[in-house]
Amino acid sequence: MTNTKKSIHNKENYHLLGKILAAPNKKKIMYSLSIPLTPKEIVKKTDLNFPTVSKNIKDLEELGLLSVENKDLKKGKVVIINTKGKDLLKDLEKRDQERKSKT
Repeated sequence: MTNTKKSIHNKENYHLLGKILAAPNKKKIMYSLSIPLTPKEIVKKTDLNFPTVSKNIKDLEELGLLSVENKDLKKGKVVIINTKGKDLLKDLEKRDQERKSKT
């Protein structure tokens, strides 16, 4: 019987992991999305400026890690981390915990 549990350990996910690890702002945004947030709330939570948050949200959405709801609204867009993003976030958290335990 095969294990159907999702894992970060495949070629596509290593690519995604590398993209996030190489971009601290993307990582900050991923960590901020424990609940759905507006871009403005992400700005406040991460201390990043709005253009930086906006660009990185677009990049993360193109990577398939989150989605933006209410795109047709000028205000009121909501950013939601999806299952793929949650799986990647779990791996990031595990990596951070292991790094902290070694220091």
